[in-house]
Amino acid sequence: MKYVLFLIAILFSSQAAALNCEKQPTCEELGYSTENNPNCLDDGYLICPFDSQYKKCVNFNCESLGFTNNDKTSWCKNIAVCPGNKDYTACIKATCEIGDVYYSDGSCGLVEDYNPNNQSKTPVGIVYYVEEGGRHGRVMALNGLTGDENHNFDPKNPFHNTNNPLVQGFELYDVPAIQNVTTLLSSRLNGQEETRILAQTVMPDCPYHEGTSDYHWYCVGTQARATLAFYPPDTDADNPYVGAGHWYQPAIGELLLLKENDAWNKVLETVDKLKAAGVDVSYPCYKDNINIYWKHCTSTTEASSYFAWEFVSADLSLAAGGRDNGGEIRPILAF
Repeated sequence: MKYVLFLIAILFSSQAAALNCEKQPTCEELGYSTENNPNCLDDGYLICPFDSQYKKCVNFNCESLGFTNNDKTSWCKNIAVCPGNKDYTACIKATCEIGDVYYSDGSCGLVEDYNPNNQSKTPVGIVYYVEEGGRHGRVMALNGLTGDENHNFDPKNPFHNTNNPLVQGFELYDVPAIQNVTTLLSSRLNGQEETRILAQTVMPDCPYHEGTSDYHWYCVGTQARATLAFYPPDTDADNPYVGAGHWYQPAIGELLLLKENDAWNKVLETVDKLKAAGVDVSYPCYKDNINIYWKHCTSTTEASSYFAWEFVSADLSLAAGGRDNGGEIRPILAF
């Protein structure tokens, strides 16, 4: 009797399964749609066998998806293949990486992918430090800021006004609101706050008239004011990513980040490639085949001078001398 009941149970369960298998799926359940896919080739659709109004893209327009047929094996670690054409590939990377081009829309891109014909992607800087998987980091501007013969700064014409960088300012005045340091501290990463303080400070009882060379040299933080007023050419001053007020002068610790992860050499390589592509960019110091040598100033102070750095054969060392020796004002921003 138990055996008969067991056969009946198997029979009914088999019939139920057969009935379920005979249920016709809908085109939506199979992934078909009546909508057009803008990234699909005209002949790239597969038609649903149950309803010819439904279709599924099986052959994509690889170029519109950002894939190219360039060989990427020499510089990309993770290459993805376009599902519609294996000859088209894309480099899969972190959000931002050291040496990336930073654009006015707040995005990053490999320098090899820079397209001068893409007017919506204006290069404004080079990424030299990243953290949290490339979601945050530091960017240096493409050029150092310059001024006129009186060291005034024109934000609409930020580069190439003179052969000399903007003077340091406060040559004979210590800014008490900024904590002075006597050693090189990698923990000093507050350049935004230091730059704001410097830009708002005026030497008490300044004996010189505003707008004169001496005024900018002795009485105010000219380079800090210029940095906060800076916004790159072809961008808007109110741009939420790179407009005026978003750039600042690096603190000592932020400049020291150039020593990490081969950042200095990667920045120089990106400059080379951007120059070759016709971008207005300069090396962040003098560069020849043997030595890398120039001074960069930070917002961090000691009692008698701003700290400046000398780049000698890609090594960083504290420069001798004080504020009156000048130094390149290369703005940075944090993203």
